[in-house]
Amino acid sequence: MISFKHYLYLILTVFFLANFATPARADIEAIEIRILPEAIIYGEYYTIGDIAEMDGFDVETIQELAKVQVGKSPIPGRSHLISKSQIQNRIKMRFSKSKLTLVMPKRAMVSRASIKITAKELKKIVVDEVKKHYHEYKDARIHIKSRLRDVFIPKGSASYTIARIGDPVKIGGSSSWMLKLMLDGKLAKKILIRLKVSVYEDVVVAKDRISRGSKIGETDLETIKKDISQERRGYSSTSDLVVGEYARRDIYRNEALDQRLVEKPIIVVKGAHMKVIFRTRNLYLTNQAMAMRSGRKGDVIPLRTLDSKKTVYAVITDAKKAEISL
Repeated sequence: MISFKHYLYLILTVFFLANFATPARADIEAIEIRILPEAIIYGEYYTIGDIAEMDGFDVETIQELAKVQVGKSPIPGRSHLISKSQIQNRIKMRFSKSKLTLVMPKRAMVSRASIKITAKELKKIVVDEVKKHYHEYKDARIHIKSRLRDVFIPKGSASYTIARIGDPVKIGGSSSWMLKLMLDGKLAKKILIRLKVSVYEDVVVAKDRISRGSKIGETDLETIKKDISQERRGYSSTSDLVVGEYARRDIYRNEALDQRLVEKPIIVVKGAHMKVIFRTRNLYLTNQAMAMRSGRKGDVIPLRTLDSKKTVYAVITDAKKAEISL
């Protein structure tokens, strides 16, 4: 038989365990990890805290779980699926002593937050920016030859720059441009773009054929809009540049005129007598000389002095004078 003393001891022990014993450690550390059906990620990598909700009394363990890196985020605008084994592999070694329950939906997906720039928006950006490089022309037409697609970049403060590749010789034509999409001041994406620029400008042309050596007057010219894309940069065509000049060669109808096609008239003929001038700040000398070559205003020609028969070189200033320049 059990004695009264032992019976009393047994009752007290049961009472103590029922009222004062600490709950089992396994119950305290029980944590439920519920993976979200879809999580939006902003950074380059994502953690359990980014993709799950967690319940439990062990706050410290939950905080540590939230920091566990699961994987690399998809590229902006894209998504990928998460597997249960992928998450288990990240936590089983580090939290082996904790009681964790992992609850997965039928389909768990991670999506990267992004800014979407549509192909239409890209085209407008390129056209507007390239036109700024041709602001001095009245009519610059931009044709994009590259196939543009929608672009996704991470969220942030977006900006862009565009620049022509290489040192252009011609005004327009086909060329390559580099579009750089910037995010928070850092390069996010580079896009190489091929395009064609057609530049139309008012151009002075021959109204009819102008023969070689003919003096060009206002009535010989007219102004039409013409594609100057294949002309060299710096090209200019105004009547002021050619009126009063002489045609170097035959100029055909509707052919654009510029200084390459004209020349000044010959105002000094070989054998003509001229005054040669030599001047400095404190000295002014003149002499008579004979032109040894025909020339136009601004040409440097040899002249022979009439008294000493010495040859000097001087710049023609008008039909009767030439000046020695040092």
